[in-house]
Amino acid sequence: MNQDDRNLTLRTLDVLEALCGYAASGATNSELAQAAKTSAPNITRAVAQLIAKGWARKSEENGRFYPTAAFTRLTFRVTADLDRVQNRLDDQRRAFTGA
Repeated sequence: MNQDDRNLTLRTLDVLEALCGYAASGATNSELAQAAKTSAPNITRAVAQLIAKGWARKSEENGRFYPTAAFTRLTFRVTADLDRVQNRLDDQRRAFTGA
Protein backbone atom coordinates (compact mmCIF):
# COMPACT_ATOMS: atom_id res chain seq x y z
CA MET A 1 0.00 0.00 0.00
CA ASN A 2 1.50 3.32 -1.01
CA GLN A 3 1.40 6.46 1.13
CA ASP A 4 -1.53 8.02 -0.77
CA ASP A 5 -3.63 4.87 -0.27
CA ARG A 6 -2.70 4.77 3.40
CA ASN A 7 -3.68 8.43 3.82
CA LEU A 8 -7.04 7.85 2.11
CA THR A 9 -7.69 4.83 4.30
CA LEU A 10 -6.91 6.70 7.51
CA ARG A 11 -8.90 9.74 6.39
CA THR A 12 -11.86 7.53 5.50
CA LEU A 13 -11.78 5.94 8.94
CA ASP A 14 -11.62 9.39 10.54
CA VAL A 15 -14.69 10.40 8.52
CA LEU A 16 -16.52 7.22 9.52
CA GLU A 17 -15.76 7.94 13.15
CA ALA A 18 -17.07 11.50 12.76
CA LEU A 19 -20.13 10.28 10.85
CA CYS A 20 -21.13 8.05 13.77
CA GLY A 21 -21.67 11.22 15.80
CA TYR A 22 -24.36 12.24 13.31
CA ALA A 23 -26.32 8.97 13.13
CA ALA A 24 -29.65 10.61 13.97
CA SER A 25 -29.31 13.99 12.27
CA GLY A 26 -26.98 13.23 9.39
CA ALA A 27 -24.00 15.39 8.49
CA THR A 28 -23.10 17.75 5.70
CA ASN A 29 -19.75 17.75 3.94
CA SER A 30 -18.69 20.80 5.91
CA GLU A 31 -19.75 19.31 9.25
CA LEU A 32 -17.76 16.17 8.49
CA ALA A 33 -14.79 18.22 7.30
CA GLN A 34 -14.77 20.16 10.55
CA ALA A 35 -15.24 17.05 12.71
CA ALA A 36 -12.56 15.05 10.86
CA LYS A 37 -10.24 18.08 10.56
CA THR A 38 -9.88 17.78 6.80
CA SER A 39 -11.05 19.52 3.62
CA ALA A 40 -14.38 19.17 1.83
CA PRO A 41 -12.76 17.47 -1.21
CA ASN A 42 -11.21 14.90 1.15
CA ILE A 43 -14.65 14.31 2.66
CA THR A 44 -16.10 13.74 -0.80
CA ARG A 45 -13.50 11.06 -1.55
CA ALA A 46 -13.82 9.42 1.86
CA VAL A 47 -17.62 9.36 1.79
CA ALA A 48 -17.53 7.85 -1.70
CA GLN A 49 -15.45 5.01 -0.26
CA LEU A 50 -17.87 4.54 2.64
CA ILE A 51 -20.87 4.53 0.30
CA ALA A 52 -19.15 2.00 -1.98
CA LYS A 53 -18.56 -0.25 1.05
CA GLY A 54 -22.19 0.17 2.15
CA TRP A 55 -21.29 1.85 5.43
CA ALA A 56 -22.71 5.30 4.60
CA ARG A 57 -25.56 6.72 2.58
CA LYS A 58 -26.56 10.13 1.29
CA SER A 59 -30.14 11.19 1.86
CA GLU A 60 -32.00 12.13 -1.31
CA GLU A 61 -34.26 14.37 0.80
CA ASN A 62 -31.72 16.59 2.53
CA GLY A 63 -28.31 15.68 1.05
CA ARG A 64 -26.91 14.76 4.46
CA PHE A 65 -24.77 11.68 5.10
CA TYR A 66 -25.67 8.92 7.54
CA PRO A 67 -24.06 5.69 8.69
CA THR A 68 -25.99 2.67 7.41
CA ALA A 69 -27.47 -0.27 9.24
CA ALA A 70 -24.79 -2.45 7.59
CA PHE A 71 -22.13 -0.51 9.47
CA THR A 72 -23.98 -0.35 12.78
CA ARG A 73 -24.56 -4.13 12.65
CA LEU A 74 -20.80 -4.53 13.08
CA THR A 75 -21.19 -3.61 16.75
CA PHE A 76 -23.58 -6.54 17.17
CA ARG A 77 -21.00 -8.86 15.61
CA VAL A 78 -18.41 -7.65 18.13
CA THR A 79 -20.85 -8.14 20.99
CA ALA A 80 -21.76 -11.65 19.77
CA ASP A 81 -18.09 -12.62 19.62
CA LEU A 82 -17.47 -11.29 23.13
CA ASP A 83 -20.52 -13.23 24.35
CA ARG A 84 -19.13 -16.45 22.81
CA VAL A 85 -15.81 -15.92 24.58
CA GLN A 86 -17.55 -15.13 27.87
CA ASN A 87 -19.65 -18.29 27.59
CA ARG A 88 -16.51 -20.39 27.02
CA LEU A 89 -14.86 -18.80 30.04
CA ASP A 90 -17.96 -19.41 32.15
CA ASP A 91 -17.98 -23.06 31.06
CA GLN A 92 -14.30 -23.41 31.96
CA ARG A 93 -14.86 -21.74 35.34
CA ARG A 94 -17.74 -24.14 36.11
CA ALA A 95 -15.57 -27.11 35.05
CA PHE A 96 -12.82 -26.08 37.47
CA THR A 97 -14.99 -25.04 40.39
CA GLY A 98 -17.89 -27.46 40.00
CA ALA A 99 -20.26 -24.53 40.33
